[in-house]
Order: sequence, then structure tokens, then C-alpha cells
Amino acid sequence: MAEVARIGQDEARPMPAVRRRRIAPRSAAVAAALLAATLFGAWWLYDRLTNVYVMDARVASDMILLSSRVAGWVTERPATKGERVAAGAPLLLVDDRQARLRRDELEAALATLDARTDAVKAEIAYMRGATASRIESAESELAAARSELDAAGSIRETAEDEWRRADALRERNLLSEQDWAARRTAFRTSEQAEKSRAAQLRGAEADVAERRSEQARLDMLDAELARLESERLALRLQRDRAGEELADHVIRSPIAGVVDQTFIDAGEYVAEGQRVLMLHDPDVYWVRTNVKETDLRHLRVGKQAEVQVDAFPDKTYTATVARIGHAATSEFALLPNPNPSGNFTKITQRVEVKLTFDEPDPRLRPGLMVEVKIPKSDADAGE
Repeated sequence: MAEVARIGQDEARPMPAVRRRRIAPRSAAVAAALLAATLFGAWWLYDRLTNVYVMDARVASDMILLSSRVAGWVTERPATKGERVAAGAPLLLVDDRQARLRRDELEAALATLDARTDAVKAEIAYMRGATASRIESAESELAAARSELDAAGSIRETAEDEWRRADALRERNLLSEQDWAARRTAFRTSEQAEKSRAAQLRGAEADVAERRSEQARLDMLDAELARLESERLALRLQRDRAGEELADHVIRSPIAGVVDQTFIDAGEYVAEGQRVLMLHDPDVYWVRTNVKETDLRHLRVGKQAEVQVDAFPDKTYTATVARIGHAATSEFALLPNPNPSGNFTKITQRVEVKLTFDEPDPRLRPGLMVEVKIPKSDADAGE
């Protein structure tokens, strides 16, 4: 009975209330931080696995170093550091007095030679016209003299035959002394006339020879003209070279750009080939980056990339891969590493990659550090 009564008392005793456990605020914050760190780590790991990040990158441009082609004292330096200059604008002036005198001296010598050349040309033109007519006239006179000589010869032969017949008739007393004397006189007259015509022919031949000697003089003048033309051409080349040397005393900007640095001031002496200033085109720039060789398989020309400029962290730029280098940067090292000891340490090589900005920004300057992000997936490239 006692056990029954105890069981009844136990059943009549009320059940204890269940206590709910409360989470401390500090524990909740720690759990949230761990969850956020886990999510960030997972995102960071995914981002690093799906993109190529390059820290070794900067904005680049063609930095043009100008040198002097002549030596001399700098008289003026119109360009100043940071100044925008137009293409062809004078940047540096070198004393040009000696070069100017040399150019003027050659100009005067060329003017004298031109005058001599013109005089020879005029003489040639005159002699060519006069000599041709004189030769033609002398040859005509020579032909006439030959005709007259032939005619005189025929007359002399006829008179000789008449005289010989008269001489035969006189011996037979068939011709009077007076007729014989007349025929002899006619023969001797025709003989003298033939000699006279022969002398005239020799004179005509001499005249033709003299006129033809004038043609030889004309040939000599032609040779003189050719020599003068050759000297004239050589002097013109010297004059043009002197003009180029004179122009080199003014160093002009090859492009429209900004002067980045000056290395010489007015009053200093500049040597031939010495650098005088540096400039670049502010409208032409790109990103030059060195990508690890292990990431090259994810790159191709035309692929899009994101660029973060350290100077402007609030803006993300888009760029396009324009060129991938054909050799590692170590191949261009000034001091090669032949590894004569045989100890080898493998180092990941880097290849230069050029990226062009999709949109211009005048705030970008050569040398600014940037970070490049290139997706490894080719889906964005349309492959």
C-alpha cells in the first residue's frame, strides 16, 4: 500500500518547466564574422581562379628623346617643362651664324656659276646658228669653184687641141702666123684661167675647213657646258646640304605633345647627338603589363580586361588586349645569366602584354601604376 501511495504522490507532483537557451550577442557577431569571412574567402578564391590578376602594370606612352644634330651654343630654349607644343614648334635654338655664312657663300658661288653657264649657253646658241649658215655657204662656194674649175679645164683642153692643130697647119704653111699666134694665146689664156680656178677651189676648200673648225669650237663649248652643269649640280647639293645643316640649328617638335623633361638651358654648349629634351603625345597611351608565362594560355588579342588605376581608385577602366609579346622580358636583360655554376633555380618568366583603353581619359599619365584583371573564360571573347 505504501508503494501505491508513493506512486500516486509522484503522479500528482507537477513537471519542471523547460528552460530556453539564449545566444549571447558576442557569439552571434563572431558567427556572422566567420560566415562573412567564409563567403568572402570563397568569393576571393573563385575570383582568383577565374581571372588573371597582374600587379606589374603601368600606363605607358612613346617617350620621345630629342637630340641635337649639330654642336654649338644654345641661344634660346622656347619650350619649358610641362608645356604643350604643336607639331613643328621650335623647342631649342643653337647658334647658326657659321652655318648661315656657309649657306650664303654657296649661294653666291652658285649664282656666279649660273651666270657662266648662261653665257656659255648663249654663245653656243649664237655659234650653232652662225656656223651652220657659214658652213653651208662655204660648201656652196666650194661646189661652184669645182664647177668653174671643171669648165676651165674643158676650155683649156679645147684651146690646147686648137693650138696643136694650128701648130701642125703652120708647119705645112697652111695657117698664117697671125692665126697660129691667136690660137696659142687662147690656149695660154685658158691655161691661166684653169690655174686661177684651181686656186679658187683651194681657197674654197680652206674656207670650208675653217668653218668646220668653228664646229669643233662648238663641240668644245658643249663639253664646257656639260662640265659647268656638273659643277652646278654638285654646288646645288652642297647648298642644299648647307641649308639642311642650317635648319638643324632649330630643333623642332616632331609631334603635338607635352614637354616632359629638359636637359639643357640657354647659354650651355650642346654636343652633336646630345639629348636635349623629352616629350610625349598625351593623347596616345596604353597599359604595359608583364604577365606570367603560366597565364598566357588565357590571353589572346582582342580580349577584354578591367584596369584599376591606383591614382583613381573610384573608377574602373575597360581595356582590350592589343599585343602579346613574342619573347620573355628576361631575353632583353642587359646582363644575361649564363648559369656557369650549374645551380639552377626555376623562375616563372613574364611576357609583356599591351592593352589599349576603350575610352580616353585626359587624367591618365605615363608611369601611373595600375592593376589589370583579365577573365580566364573565353565566353566574353565570343569563342
